[in-house]
Amino acid sequence: MKWKTLQHNGIAFPPPFESKGITIKIKGEKVPLNLEQEEMVYQWAKKKDTPYVQDKVFCKNFLEDFVKVLPPKFKNISLSDIDFSAAFKVVDLEKDTKLTLDKEQKKKLAVSRKEIKEKMKAKYGMAIIDGKQVDVANWMAEPPGLFIGRGDHPLRGRWKPRISEKDVMLNLGKEAKVPPGNWGKIIHETDFMWLASWEDYLTEKRKYVWLSDTADLKQERDQMKYDKAIKLSQHIDKVLENVVKKMSDRDEKVRRVATVCYLIFKTAMRVGDEKDPDEADTVGATTLRVEHIRLKPDAIEFDFLGKDSVRWQKSLPLTVQDKILHDNLKKFTEKKKPDDLVFDGITSRHVNEFLGQIVKGLTAKVFRTYLATTVVTNYLKKVDRLDSKSENIKIYHAKLANLEAAITCNHKRTIPKTFEESLKKKKEALEKLKKTAPKTEKQREKLKLREEKMKLTIELTEKTKDYNLGTSLRNYIDPRVFKAWTDQVGLEWEKLYTSALQKKFQWITKADTDWKKIVTQ
Repeated sequence: MKWKTLQHNGIAFPPPFESKGITIKIKGEKVPLNLEQEEMVYQWAKKKDTPYVQDKVFCKNFLEDFVKVLPPKFKNISLSDIDFSAAFKVVDLEKDTKLTLDKEQKKKLAVSRKEIKEKMKAKYGMAIIDGKQVDVANWMAEPPGLFIGRGDHPLRGRWKPRISEKDVMLNLGKEAKVPPGNWGKIIHETDFMWLASWEDYLTEKRKYVWLSDTADLKQERDQMKYDKAIKLSQHIDKVLENVVKKMSDRDEKVRRVATVCYLIFKTAMRVGDEKDPDEADTVGATTLRVEHIRLKPDAIEFDFLGKDSVRWQKSLPLTVQDKILHDNLKKFTEKKKPDDLVFDGITSRHVNEFLGQIVKGLTAKVFRTYLATTVVTNYLKKVDRLDSKSENIKIYHAKLANLEAAITCNHKRTIPKTFEESLKKKKEALEKLKKTAPKTEKQREKLKLREEKMKLTIELTEKTKDYNLGTSLRNYIDPRVFKAWTDQVGLEWEKLYTSALQKKFQWITKADTDWKKIVTQ
């Protein structure tokens, strides 16, 4: 599935930083700032009222990067040596100015911003692929700033520098006119769905500008991804039989590869060194180190930082079938140091070649889609007779099914600092509802539904507090499963998806979504 022609105008860049006249003092000495230094100080000042400035790692990382752009005589300073008060005043003044704007002024500013954005979108937010105009998803380069990351990311607080044209590689059709600019590289890869790419200076991962999810090619590829998971489900017994057999192979390399495959199946772990932009990762099955595994008589415990430095922690109870996994891991970790690789010499290429020999086109990443979709389907099978139940109950069960996928894929999130306060307000609102006296039967029914909805919302809030449901809903659960189930129980499928995801999955409106067929796949 490739495109033939592709034309676009490159990408837009955030406007250059304009001096705000900010100065600082270091150990009482007034230090003049160039634009780069001033921008760093300004971004730091904007974080002054956030929890980030209480985070030692965040502060340490910011200071290290800031010192690099200061004169050498300041290389041994501490954060407390720097007087940011002038920068804080600038930030506070900006906040106060925004608060004093009247409705008309706010409206004028909003209109002005919208006009600028629409003008830029008209230039950069469209591409022509195979003669058809399509939207571009993220046509603006990321602005410079302080890196936040997810979870306890070790790079939090580091300075994210400004991206320029020379950092960017453009993907265009061979006959396309190259947009004006000093671009780093021009390529013509017809099977890529991205238009521009650059390397993130901090994470050393590539960033991409993609065609919109509504583009025909993206829609077709999206469906193909889930079709591969269906194909795996149809051959799963054959795949596992081959994998288990090869886990006892005479060739140790084959045993290693097969063990990685089994591990991915049992835990939904990422493969580890996949270069695909959707799967780029720090630690996964092939990159596990000895220190990440603890072998116990009745279980195998895993503990490491996975994608986006989110902790991946799981205990796998030892069954009769898993004994070979335990034995192999024991052999592969013997006489090794804690920081040695468990599966040294094995990469995603070896894993994918091995799987492709069992089922054509099968790769490691298909397992996560298959496993996430399977746990959702299994949950929904138990609750597919909800026709007479309220919309609230149907949505509640759909969310719980989604949670099963998030747990399977380890889509953990940091519990929001406002969680307890938010939960408390919801509970107070519920108590208030309970005390409300309806005057008519119609009001009584409405009140009953509102109370039911609030109860279920509170339950979901507590159950999902440390999980991100959005990632699995967007990337891992076959949307045809939810579409078929909602048809079965009498719920609009759009109730489960944001407007953006409805556009991404618009292909399912033409797909076969018969619930009886789905559950027997």
